[in-house]
Amino acid sequence: MPLPIRYKIILPFAVLLVLVGVIGNGVATAQLTNAAVVPFDANLLHSSLVANQLLVQVDAARLADLRLATDTVGVPEALSGGDIAALTRLLMPVAGNVTVASIDLRVIDGHSRQILRIQGSRAGPTAVAVNDPKEFSAEPAVTRVLGGNTPDRQAFLFVQPTEPVLYWAGPVRAANGQIVGEVLAGESLSEVLASIQGSALYDTSGVQLVSSVSNPPVLTDAVRTNVKADNTVRADDVLAGHAYRTLFSTWTVRGTQLGFLAVEAHADSLVSSVNQLRLILTLLFTAAALLTLLVGMATASLLTRPVDLLVRSMRIVSQGDLQHRAHVASQDEIGYLARTFNEMTASLEQKTAALEETAFASMEALARTIDARDPSTFGHSARVAALSLDIADAMQLPEKDREALRRAALLHDIGKIGVEDKVLRKPGPLNAAEADDMREHPRIGYDMLKGLPFLKPSLPGILYHHERWDGAGYPTGLRGNAIPLPVRILAVADVFDALTSDRPYREGLSFEAATAAIRIEAGLQFDPDVVTAFLSCRPVLEATLRKMGKPGAIVATPEAA
Repeated sequence: MPLPIRYKIILPFAVLLVLVGVIGNGVATAQLTNAAVVPFDANLLHSSLVANQLLVQVDAARLADLRLATDTVGVPEALSGGDIAALTRLLMPVAGNVTVASIDLRVIDGHSRQILRIQGSRAGPTAVAVNDPKEFSAEPAVTRVLGGNTPDRQAFLFVQPTEPVLYWAGPVRAANGQIVGEVLAGESLSEVLASIQGSALYDTSGVQLVSSVSNPPVLTDAVRTNVKADNTVRADDVLAGHAYRTLFSTWTVRGTQLGFLAVEAHADSLVSSVNQLRLILTLLFTAAALLTLLVGMATASLLTRPVDLLVRSMRIVSQGDLQHRAHVASQDEIGYLARTFNEMTASLEQKTAALEETAFASMEALARTIDARDPSTFGHSARVAALSLDIADAMQLPEKDREALRRAALLHDIGKIGVEDKVLRKPGPLNAAEADDMREHPRIGYDMLKGLPFLKPSLPGILYHHERWDGAGYPTGLRGNAIPLPVRILAVADVFDALTSDRPYREGLSFEAATAAIRIEAGLQFDPDVVTAFLSCRPVLEATLRKMGKPGAIVATPEAA
């Protein structure tokens, strides 16, 4: 059966609405999710750096203990003569001054034989009988130290039946410089890791050695292969119903990689936030789509009702019922239909205005997310909008132009969604190709929004905000009064906020220095009348920026934005 005319009218718009909504929802979700994930990953990276720094501090402390043991007066002579009693008397105070309870001092003679062991405990160090003189004879690090290889102090991992121990080995030299033996200073890995919360250590084959978390992550072969000295690898996992995010890095001591370090963080809150964000965006899109479809169907039904009646009558007559007459409305019915149509038109206008605000709010949220891609531009669009309205007040801009200016300012950089992160976040000046890519963002933003009728008055600000008064701007090279006045106001506000904001390659200018830079460009980059208005209301502009969280930069020399 053929579809009614109202369905034929509404169906293409419904398909287009779903297509645009799904794509827009996907893009917005991806951008906002990235904005939530970046701070979490930054904190995880900071925790990993802190954990590595604590391991470096442990290394420095044990080397100091080892140096004290090997350099104690009388130790070389006692070791050369095999005087174990003298060695015990000399090294017991050294072991007693070490702050870690699990300190394990071993004395190795020149033939790689262990002749003394001093075991630390909370009650104090004690000399322990040596059960296996050749226990360390096959350890390469011990052999290298006795052979005088550099560096002369080395570290190695020794897995005992009870628990793994990390040893530092240093040579004992006689007065003539000859190596007569060495001392090993060991600390259990469990005590090493006690001060590093949320972490785990693995050997080079990926086997877990010790962990300070209840659910240690698994180091897979794929992750282990990709972790390098200059590259960390992030892994996500779900254990016991909880989400975790882990950062793996190499574990290197004294220039030797002993294994891998993992720093783990609970990611339940992150996953929950991302899921809530996706749900909210999906519900907003669904509600907007349903409202649009209902309004469209009601309007199409009202407008096509006379046509439906005519088609129905023609179909009946064509089937042979010549007595049938099309329905003719009475004056009362005509009046009723007219009143109903006027009421629906007024309701439609209200709902259309609400839909426009909803759509603009979505666009604004997307623009703020794009600002957040680069921490140095966070909040830029909102500040430019506030500054633009302050300058517009000083120039007595008509009220009908103010809302278009505000929307243009909030959305002027939305086209940066089409610019790659490596260009937006580059910590320095752009090369020619990158600059060309960046100059495309006004046209990209214009192309994105030109299909929205309610944004038509704001489109010039999005397309022309990088045009110059002298005609040297982009993308079209407009000059002078050919550039609309609201756009000329937006251009000054945009540059003032950019000059007073920090960038990766420079600090933000002071308000005074930024004002001087704009004054110099009057008649070149900027409309002189707009610059005059800007200068007249500068205290208001500064107050606006401070209210929005920008205290004012301290740099006194103007630079390019």
